[in-house]
Formats: sequence, structure tokens, C-alpha cells
Amino acid sequence: MRRLVEDEVLVRARTFATEGIDALFTGLESRARWTPPVLELTKRIDAAYAAGDRRLVLVPLVFAEGCRLYSTDDPEVFAAGFQARGAAALRERPEPVAADRLGLLLGRGRAAVLRELGGPLTTTGLADRLGLAPSTVSEHLAALSEAGAVTRHRVGRAVYHQLTDTGRSLLALLAGEIAGDVAGEGAGEGVLRVVG
Repeated sequence: MRRLVEDEVLVRARTFATEGIDALFTGLESRARWTPPVLELTKRIDAAYAAGDRRLVLVPLVFAEGCRLYSTDDPEVFAAGFQARGAAALRERPEPVAADRLGLLLGRGRAAVLRELGGPLTTTGLADRLGLAPSTVSEHLAALSEAGAVTRHRVGRAVYHQLTDTGRSLLALLAGEIAGDVAGEGAGEGVLRVVG
């Protein structure tokens, strides 16, 4: 669990440093929408905060779903908790896919690695999530990288792996795993706007 949260912090920090605030908030959570300069969180309250009023701290969580807004002991700061990528895998085991065309083509191990790479992850992080040996995951990543489905980026001593357009296309075509927008907001819920 610690590695999962640490990976999320590192990925968000790297994303913010290299790609800016738009990329930081993109994909934060399905009920959080970033429309510069406004961050909207679907909550059961209606409130708006100007960017100068308070600082925002993002807190990756393991045992919570959705984006939550918390007060802190510091009146100048509020925290937005969100589910870290891969946290759901700790709670449930995915059901086997009946017709696993991707697994048939690549092998179940490589297909599992490809499916798990929703965002940048280390070899060890992937191994933990999949329950495989790091050496096995490393071998799968090397083959996927050579095929152009995965790319590598070094951050300090850590090497992060991420899907390329080719990898996303393989998932979309063979596994039907196209990421789409989650539509609909719960009845009786308001919108919290953080204006930046």
C-alpha cells in the first residue's frame, strides 16, 4: 500500500513538473473535472473557493473511492483526497475475460502487464499489483518496449513505464478497453468549484 501511494505522489509530482497543472489534474478522478482555471469536484454541497483563499493539497488514498474534500488544522489549507491508481486491485481480483484475444496474442503475462499500465509505473510497482516476480515483469516490459507498446522514463534511480499510442491501440482493438468519460452526477449533489 505504501508503494502504491508513493508511486502516485511521484507520478503526480513528475507530471506537474514536466507537463504543468493541466496534466496534473487530468485523470484525477471521474467526479473531478479540470476546466482551467476551475477545478470542479462533485460533492453534496455547493461552495466556491477562490485560488487565493486557500491552498490545495492532493492526497492519494488507498481505501476510498471518489474525490473527497477535507478541512485541515490549517485554515489556509484544504485537502482533496482521491483514489490512487491501482488501489482497487488491492480490494478485488478482476474476473477472467472469457475471450481474451489480447492474452492469446501476447500471452497472459504480457497482456496483464499491458492492461495494468494505465499510468506510469515502476517494474516493482507492476510486480506488486500483478503478484508476479519483478524479473518476470521486467522481461515482459522489455518485449513490450521493443514492440513499441511501452516507453521508459528514468526519474532519479527509478524507471517508469508507460503505454505508448501503440499500446493503447492494442488494448482498444483486442481487449475492448477504451477509456471513456464517466457521465452522470448523483441526484441532489452540488458542485464545488476551486478557481485557480
